[in-house]
Amino acid sequence: LFKTVGFRRATVHDIAERAGVSPATIYNHFGSKEGLVRDVVKRLMLDTTEKYWAIMDGDRPFLERLELIVFDKEELSRQYDGELVQAVASSDPEIQQLAEYLYGQATERMVTFFEEGRTLGYVNPELSREAVLTYLDILRKGILAHADLFAEPEKNAQLVRELSSLYLYGLLGKRDASP
Repeated sequence: LFKTVGFRRATVHDIAERAGVSPATIYNHFGSKEGLVRDVVKRLMLDTTEKYWAIMDGDRPFLERLELIVFDKEELSRQYDGELVQAVASSDPEIQQLAEYLYGQATERMVTFFEEGRTLGYVNPELSREAVLTYLDILRKGILAHADLFAEPEKNAQLVRELSSLYLYGLLGKRDASP
């Protein structure tokens, strides 16, 4: 239900009806609709992280894995009526703590992944580990600072696609599939 109508428009009554329970059960278990949303966002963050780690560790070609991750994030941002990125960017301390923890856990995996890309000739060999990590952190913080881009996913779809392309290919445009 959250995925189709978003967090704001889904009512506790609708959620309970879909789940086959009473609204009181939702309140007893989660405390509030906000508590349920928090739990859903945290589960999505964990599941998405596991999915991206599986992609990074997979056996597909490097560029294909990188594109899968970048363009999946674009698709994920459109789901949940564009509210998922806003929820992650919220000031909710539990979500922020989990986001920081997951980002810290992902740092070494991302470095290893980009080192593989460097070895294969896809990542500029002149870029230091520090530069790559700083770039990724700037992008992460920039997206969170502009979570409003995802408030109207259909209206901003082209802009989000362009930003994803910039993230992946830089200002020079898409490189050939071979290094």
